[in-house]
Amino acid sequence: MNAQTIYLTCIIGGILLLLISILFSAAGDLFDFAMFDLFSLDVGEFDIDILPVSMKSMCLAATVFGSVSMLLLAQPAGIRHAIAGVSAYVGAFIVQNITGFLKNHQSEAESMESICSRSYVVNVSIPEQGYGSVASSDQERSVITMTAKSMDGSAITAGTKVNIVQIADHVAIVMKA
Repeated sequence: MNAQTIYLTCIIGGILLLLISILFSAAGDLFDFAMFDLFSLDVGEFDIDILPVSMKSMCLAATVFGSVSMLLLAQPAGIRHAIAGVSAYVGAFIVQNITGFLKNHQSEAESMESICSRSYVVNVSIPEQGYGSVASSDQERSVITMTAKSMDGSAITAGTKVNIVQIADHVAIVMKA
């Protein structure tokens, strides 16, 4: 088996595994089974994973390794593999840490009650008999933004504090606080 076949196998294998994880979202948990905090640093609010070991980051690493190696076929094997290995690690490191950051900063709203119990501010003015937008104003938690209309049909200007009375058809019905 020559080097090109090995590199092509890395590229195809990495892409196929990523496509399978996208097509079969039920397998999403399977592709994150290897995410653990064994090699991570806590820097303030961020957890930086030094060793990217999720299945998705390893698939990306294999694809990058194969691709960079194919591009550098004219170089000696040692240089080619060193550059490809560093490129694969950097790509996997970036994917692992961005994915981890996004998972740690998902919305904390678990139910309609937790959504409605927050404090909201109109961030896009609500015209008379029309629709605007409200956003939760608690900066300690994740921000929730929703389309909104006033309960009585009156206009509400941006910056006004409001309470959600109910949610109907994915629209928050609000009144001034």
